Amino acid sequence: MQIVGLNSVVYGVEDFDVALRYWTDFGLQLVMDAPDQIIFCTPEGSQVHVRRLADPMLAPAPVAGPTVRQVVWGVQNQRTLDAIAAELGQDASMRTDEAGRVLATDPAGHAIAFELSCVEPMVQPATVFNTPGHAMRINAAAQIYPRAYPSHMSHVVYAVQNLQETAEFYEKRLGFRVTDSYTGSGVFLRPAGSADHHSLFLLQRGDAVGFHHLAFDVRDIHEVFGGGLFMTSRGWKTHIGPGRHPVSSAYFWYFKNPCGGAAEYDFDADICDDSWVARQFVPSAEAFAEWAFPDGVQRYQGMQTGKA
Repeated sequence: MQIVGLNSVVYGVEDFDVALRYWTDFGLQLVMDAPDQIIFCTPEGSQVHVRRLADPMLAPAPVAGPTVRQVVWGVQNQRTLDAIAAELGQDASMRTDEAGRVLATDPAGHAIAFELSCVEPMVQPATVFNTPGHAMRINAAAQIYPRAYPSHMSHVVYAVQNLQETAEFYEKRLGFRVTDSYTGSGVFLRPAGSADHHSLFLLQRGDAVGFHHLAFDVRDIHEVFGGGLFMTSRGWKTHIGPGRHPVSSAYFWYFKNPCGGAAEYDFDADICDDSWVARQFVPSAEAFAEWAFPDGVQRYQGMQTGKA
């Protein structure tokens, strides 16, 4: 099944004004600001939808309060959509809506949907770096980003209590590939039509359930810092970061999200095809992050402000 990645993510929130400010500061483009719905998008076309908690259009969620209420996956063609409908047709939760989308619920209680992909992958100029013996940027200064504008919605993360059952649902019934895992506590999965290291991460940790975070790719490490510093200056609190993951290789910076969970800037994640050999990591602080700041950083601190 050629599921190609995330089309959209739907949140239920308490405060539209705060949600509008958060995602605007995060760098998404506002495409709809209506009384009942706000929609943001990335340049490639993936979307964040925001609805009010009391909206009857929202799907149920495993937890109360502001959180993700539905993840919508994009598929390559109608044949794939029909195959998903046939596969999930035996499930009581499966139905199709008036737009032809296939709607269902995964074994952990998360609402999912499938529709033709609306994403047009972007081809951006590569950032040119100078390294010893390899001068690639000559007579030109490197770019400084005053803020970030994410280009790609890369992955969503859920905490679940039935890790194996939920991972097998995506792998065996929807054709996702396991790329890496944490022994007994986490599975990284990518859909067959995507080369991203993972589009879905399922985490089992204590009593936690429900949505954890949504991640977006930016152009380079400079934009990770530009976005993080701008979000900090706007008063948004760091969840963790900046830092770098050994699993997926990506640089990251997570911010607490008033819409639920966290939102992540990331850069330089691994790209995989079917030759990738899945690895297994023992859960530990070192496996989570090669290095990380726990509470973010300020744009100017220490010596820059005259404090040694």
